[in-house]
Amino acid sequence: MSLFDNKQLEFGSHTPTLTKVIETLGSLAFIFKNPKFSNLIIPCFNFVCMELIPGLPNEVALECLIRISFDQFPKAASVCRAWNGVIKQPEFLRRRKASGLTRPFIAMAQSKDRLCGNQPVCRLTLFEPVKGRCYDVPPIPEMVESMPVFCRVVGIGPELAVIGGCDRVTGEFLKSVFIYNFLSARWRRGADMPGNERLFFGCAASEEEGMVVVAGGLDSDNNSLNSTLAYDMARDRWMSLPDMSYGRDQCTCVFHRGKFHAIGSYYEVEANQITETLDLVTRQWHLSDRISDVMTLSYPAIYLEICGVIYIVNESRDVIALQDGTWVVITRVPDEICSVAYVTRWQGKMMVMGSRRAYMLEVKSKKWTKVEIPSEYCGYVLSSCCIDL
Repeated sequence: MSLFDNKQLEFGSHTPTLTKVIETLGSLAFIFKNPKFSNLIIPCFNFVCMELIPGLPNEVALECLIRISFDQFPKAASVCRAWNGVIKQPEFLRRRKASGLTRPFIAMAQSKDRLCGNQPVCRLTLFEPVKGRCYDVPPIPEMVESMPVFCRVVGIGPELAVIGGCDRVTGEFLKSVFIYNFLSARWRRGADMPGNERLFFGCAASEEEGMVVVAGGLDSDNNSLNSTLAYDMARDRWMSLPDMSYGRDQCTCVFHRGKFHAIGSYYEVEANQITETLDLVTRQWHLSDRISDVMTLSYPAIYLEICGVIYIVNESRDVIALQDGTWVVITRVPDEICSVAYVTRWQGKMMVMGSRRAYMLEVKSKKWTKVEIPSEYCGYVLSSCCIDL
């Protein structure tokens, strides 16, 4: 289904869906007027001094607004300037998350066909694992026919960034950055990646730092790169970081305990066995010990963090965790997925995707559950991340 209908986002438009939003807020307002809520204390929220919902203190009205479904944010923001101002502030989503009202969504850059051909037509989709629903994100205005192939998708707060990739027709390496905001349901163009062109780079985002780090990749002559860059999404600024010790292409990256980790490489065999860690405070890279035999990684290996623990899924479909400084095989991907295409995580769970199937692992119980994804959303996943909305 389409995530947002742009025709319904005009300021002041009252579609049936928007009317339902307003009715829902009216019901919530009636509930909060109940005397038992009279002693409710809500921390101050910094918004314009206008009455949000008639007859309610703004602090209580905010409690109503943060309960709107994520796909109704743009419609609610079009009701009036006060609602628009509140919904688009960073504190709005933080309050919603602190109240336990956000839901995890898996954003995927995937081909429209089931298999990834030489020139796949790619699109950006959302999968809601709790309800098993899929959505199409509106296409990038400059790339309506297809988003960049082999781009990287990362999320910070209510925004998704589509970084780099290549033109699916010409094969040209792209430095472009496109950012989608779920609160406004609009795309904006970010600053291009500086330096040489690169493809198949690693990428990870830090919610705390508001920073995206890009590492390695291949240049136009197929040389593995060891350079790294940082992108401040809010300020729309790129900065250079120190080089890694090894050139790495198609490496996997993750932020763990405040530090950026890079592992793996397709061409550089030695780099495939050594993890490098970047401390953003000291701006220094550190090499880890060589990975033990049980962790021997042949390309591709996927590296991610769940609840503070590092996990790797290797080519043999082993799921391996770093426990007390030791790598331990904890389970194996179900046989129905003969080849792992992509792995992502959300709220203590790991989702493993094959070409046509997906399974969810509850890491605490080590229990696998088959995930039913509509057939039209079973295209090959090229990049993925999890965001809370």
